[in-house]
Amino acid sequence: MKNILVPTDFSNNAYNAFFHATELVKNSECTFYLLNAYPEDKSLWSKGVVSQLTEQLEEDSIVGLKNTCHRIKLDYNNPEHKLKTISKKGDLVKSVCTVIDEENIDLVVMGNHGCSELKAIFLGSNTLRVVENVKNCPILIVPKEIEFSIPKEIAFVTDYRRPFNAEVLKPLLTLAQYNSSRICVMHVNNEGKLTKEQQANKNFLEAFLKPLKHSSHWMPNFSTKADVIKLFLEELGIDMLAMVQYSHTFFENVTHEPVIKKVAYNLDIPFLVIPDRK
Repeated sequence: MKNILVPTDFSNNAYNAFFHATELVKNSECTFYLLNAYPEDKSLWSKGVVSQLTEQLEEDSIVGLKNTCHRIKLDYNNPEHKLKTISKKGDLVKSVCTVIDEENIDLVVMGNHGCSELKAIFLGSNTLRVVENVKNCPILIVPKEIEFSIPKEIAFVTDYRRPFNAEVLKPLLTLAQYNSSRICVMHVNNEGKLTKEQQANKNFLEAFLKPLKHSSHWMPNFSTKADVIKLFLEELGIDMLAMVQYSHTFFENVTHEPVIKKVAYNLDIPFLVIPDRK
């Protein structure tokens, strides 16, 4: 991961997300892009007022980025890491998508604001909007101001129904390699046994993960997928949750279950969302 994008609103929460990102790749060369997107309020009737407000928002954005960089240099100095700032007028999601393409971003890292914001993640916040609209870059969601800890155990939840490929799995593999993590593959047992296609996908995944520490776990679907995931995270002391986002399939079904929202309210570990790039 050579290029990491961290959107910021200059909150401590956003700063903590940046800190998490730097720690995850602290031994690797990397360029961090701090992005602040500010709106243009076109609802005001006077063009002069709109122009004046936009100029003020632009100035605030630039000053905020400079102050954040100054804070970073005081708090954290890693010769392996470079820091660049981007101030953009317009919608946050569009700005994120633009920067991903222009700077060849490998990972987007976003913070949230704890329980209330975790609820919002699944109900229409900026974080969810980014997750829904970014189709070519993984996103790491960092809970509010949690202490950083090396992700010794990363849970990868799958139903084995879709074939894997190296490009999709690369973000998971990279983070695990950087942090010497063990990947705990979790499958919710709905069927009793795997189909031929599921078994083939499972075999591919196991072969792909062979160079890493990993384990495979089958969990009974005694209630809902959300209940099972929550139990799995708690029992194994998982440090990071990872899932591939497929359109209209497993990820979507899980995130629309009411119970997964209850899990999210209390989620205190980073959540890596990997888009299916097919």
